[in-house]
Formats: sequence, C-alpha cells, structure tokens
Amino acid sequence: MDAVGLFAAVVAVALFPGGVYACAAAGGAAWAGRLSAARATAWTPAAVASAALLLFGAAMMPLPQAPATALPGPDGAPANLLAILLLVGGGVALGTAPRWPRARIAAGVAAALPLLVLAAQAATLSFPTVIGLPGRSLAAARALAAVALLLAAPLLGRLDDPTVPRALRALHLAVPALVAAVLLAPPGWSNLPAAVAAAMTLAGVALYAGVMGAMRRALRGHPSPLAIAASAAAIASIVVTSLAGR
Repeated sequence: MDAVGLFAAVVAVALFPGGVYACAAAGGAAWAGRLSAARATAWTPAAVASAALLLFGAAMMPLPQAPATALPGPDGAPANLLAILLLVGGGVALGTAPRWPRARIAAGVAAALPLLVLAAQAATLSFPTVIGLPGRSLAAARALAAVALLLAAPLLGRLDDPTVPRALRALHLAVPALVAAVLLAPPGWSNLPAAVAAAMTLAGVALYAGVMGAMRRALRGHPSPLAIAASAAAIASIVVTSLAGR
C-alpha cells in the first residue's frame, strides 16, 4: 500500500464507523441528556485535540462493518483495549478542567480497572478477544464493567461545566457509552446489517444519556452517589472475573 492509500485507509477508519457513530451518538446524547449550552462556544486547541482523541478512540472499537481490516498487516489493525482506554481517557482529561476531586478519581479508576482485569484474564489486549471470553461469569463481569463505565462517564466528562463546548461534552458522554455498548452487545451483533446495529447503538446511547440527565438533576450535581455506585460495580466485576479464573 502506497502513502496515499495508507492515508486514505487511516481517514476511512477515523471517519467510519468510529467517527460517524461517535458524532451521531453525541448528537443524540446532547438532545436526550439535555446538555446546557456553553458560555463560550469557541473551540480551543485543547478542545479540538480532545475531540480528535475521542474520535480516534471510537475508530478503534470493534464496531460492525469496521474497515480496519483494510490496513496493512495479516490481520488488519487490531482493536487494542489499552489504546482505546488511553485515547478516550486522554480525550476526556484534555477537554475538561484539570480538577480531580476524590469522587472523580474514584470514577476514573472504576471505569478503567475492570477492563484491564478482564484483559489480564484473557491474557491479551485484543478488545474482540476480551468481549468474546466464554462463560456466564465472564459475561456478567463484562456487564458489570460496562455499568461501572456508564456510571463513571458523567463525572469524568464534567457534563455540567459551561466552559466546555456542548458538542465536546456530548462526545465525553457518547464515546464511553460506545465502549460500554460493545461490552454489552450480544455475541452475534457484528453479523447484523450495519443500519440495524447503528440504530440499536444510537438508540441505546440516547436512552442512556436521558437516564443520566435525569439522574444528575435528581442528585443536584452531587458526584458522590455516582462515584460510589461506579466503584461498587467495578469491584463486583473484578471479583467475578477473579472467581471465574479459578
């Protein structure tokens, strides 16, 4: 593959399905979650870099009809779980104010640690292998890890911060929700038609954003309940994974 072909493949992976999924999911999240408008709509270099990292993180996910197999190598571009976590985590950290109270730190640990424990159980960082681990116990552990991520995302993304552009806050909520959707998806979902899989995913992200919006309003901005719930789900996932490995 020449340089032009390689560039076209990289752009294709970044734009579809990852970029399309992420942007469409962010639009649904902004609407269903009733995210407030930003005070200043200007996109700073940090905000642009944050969005780029999130979009590349979404592009690496094993979404249906992903064109990553067109990249060089015998097996294309593997969906590396650690790379996805670093891209998404870096995007969230870069696009928000550098304030890390204990509740937000706990949410960050709860979002990432269960996935790394599952990767250790699978003895690989390949995301498709991690989500394909057999057995009901490991399926429950993946579901608990997804719950921990979904509960932690509103704290990590600081969705009520009016200094962050609304679209970027929506990405901060939607991209982690896409990771959770991959963890929660049934085994055969990659065989579904792309339009069906996309509709299921986007509807699920919008529903999640609406529930999180209602929960944030009910909690009146207090982060501790979400942090505690995310930590509890993460601990349960780790325990279940450890017991399944015996």
